[in-house]
Amino acid sequence: MNSTATIFARLAAVAPSLATWNNVPAIFSERAPDSFLDQEPKPSLPFIIIAAATRDEPLETFTEVGRAVVQDIRGYQADTGSSAELDGLMRAIRDLFHNQPQALSVAGGKCELSRVNGPVQSPTSDPSLIGRRITLRLDLIRD
Repeated sequence: MNSTATIFARLAAVAPSLATWNNVPAIFSERAPDSFLDQEPKPSLPFIIIAAATRDEPLETFTEVGRAVVQDIRGYQADTGSSAELDGLMRAIRDLFHNQPQALSVAGGKCELSRVNGPVQSPTSDPSLIGRRITLRLDLIRD
């Protein structure tokens, strides 16, 4: 059960709102490539980073075995003086996951719980970018 793959699949719903990289939506795992970040001009549309899980613990009952996973989705966009577009995107992403376990595709299992905190500010070391993040809690159960 791969939580990052589950998240990536669900983010297809917001792909038209994202910048592109190599002709695909700009959704990255861990970090965006330097060649994407260094392009001039900076992409005007947001891009997404699916961070590594910050928590991944056993979730076991008498009849089920699974994982409790906490993982961030971070959105970034060029700082144009307004965060409205990025805030709207991150709220839409929140709505894709919050209380939507049945909508998540999990290879080798199913999602029993899907909760979201945020969006909140996501700091960035690049002053030309603004960032937001949401934190997911997913309870994934093996088939």
